[in-house]
Amino acid sequence: MTRNAWRWLLVFVLVPLAAWGQQSGTQDTGTATASAPARTTVNVYGSGVEDRPSLADAGFVHNFLFLGADLSSRYDDNVRQTNSGRIADTGFVVSPEIAFRHEGGRVALAFRYRPTLLFYRHETGYDEQDHDLGFDGSLRATERLSFRARTDVVDRTGLLQSFWEPAALPALGPPGHLNDTVITPFANEFENNSRADMTYEVSARAELGVFTTYMLRSFGQPAQPQVTLFETEGRSAGARYVYRTTARTTLGLVYTHEELHIGPRTRLGMDTPSVGLTLALSPNVVLDVYGGPVYTRLRDTILLPLDPLVTLAFPNDRNDWRWAAGGGVTLRSGQTQLRLSGSHEVSDGGGLLDAVTSEMAEASLERRLTRKWTVGWTAGWERNASLPSALLQGSLEGEYGRIVVRHSITERVSAEAGYQFQRQRESGPAPIGANFDRNFVYITLTYQFKNIPLGR
Repeated sequence: MTRNAWRWLLVFVLVPLAAWGQQSGTQDTGTATASAPARTTVNVYGSGVEDRPSLADAGFVHNFLFLGADLSSRYDDNVRQTNSGRIADTGFVVSPEIAFRHEGGRVALAFRYRPTLLFYRHETGYDEQDHDLGFDGSLRATERLSFRARTDVVDRTGLLQSFWEPAALPALGPPGHLNDTVITPFANEFENNSRADMTYEVSARAELGVFTTYMLRSFGQPAQPQVTLFETEGRSAGARYVYRTTARTTLGLVYTHEELHIGPRTRLGMDTPSVGLTLALSPNVVLDVYGGPVYTRLRDTILLPLDPLVTLAFPNDRNDWRWAAGGGVTLRSGQTQLRLSGSHEVSDGGGLLDAVTSEMAEASLERRLTRKWTVGWTAGWERNASLPSALLQGSLEGEYGRIVVRHSITERVSAEAGYQFQRQRESGPAPIGANFDRNFVYITLTYQFKNIPLGR
């Protein structure tokens, strides 16, 4: 979608809806409209849902249209996102949002759209226009058979994200998901992750499903002409079986076949059988783990130029066994929540490398101090290293962190202040300039319009 199309969508959809929500005389009941009871499925690996529980999850009202806007001011010490010729500046951010989640009868629909406009005070050439759009629709065809379709579309340049993710629409997660642990500071990035599921409930404890995914990552013109970025397009298909062995334990078996086209000359195929387990050790402690072998098929094309007009191409195929594993533990006690997670995967290189082994570890803490004050903290480590059989050998390693304080001023107005840093280091043939450190401090004011009921 072109940037002009995004601008027209912003003007003709968000602005009229925001005015409608502000002028509506409908009272906000604060409770969800009644809907047909739905079965609850435990989030075990293979469902494609990115598991990021939060104390704020219960705050989104179902069967209402949500309209809001963020106004933010920030100081950024590395506007160019590269350590070569660092530039610091202050910026102003405008970020409206429209979201809803409607559940009724056999159909459930969810939608989210958030554009972000960033204007720098002096370095106007680095102004940003980012977009985040998501859709989630499901249909229960019979008492046992259901269908679901989801998509996430992101067009971004910046790094700033809210600590509290929108509860209306959880992000798509693995399997069949592009590598999101690499920061590509050279160009605008467009990413689409989509997934379709068909699920059959075998019994009250068991369900069987099949799924397919589509993945795309492309880049705009790099700010540095000598930089080459690897665009990625991929598809996957798989089957999953979930069985609730006890009231606290759920077991999942997943098989995934995945094909990735990375850049013009690299093809990565993967077959991954895995086992997932979700275990509630207590009402306040939940453990989720998964793991299994990965059979990889990597094909590169070696180019041998003989003269300016003749180049010979030789395919280079390597097959190998690797492994993938991950999981996390969530601990909740009163008004405090702690989440520890990590993973080891075979994936694309995020645009800077081709086929990689991707590792990450993250810890996050959230604490509600009073009814109106909440604090959050996140720290993480990421590493991406080329597969030993890949032609290009390199690695990227990074750390990130975030501290946030949030205060509810009124029922509809809240304020958030925070500090965020991102660090990335490269070695090998990763593009020169992928090394960068970035720090910024921001203050955000959020306004929520009146919720508009969507009906039963």
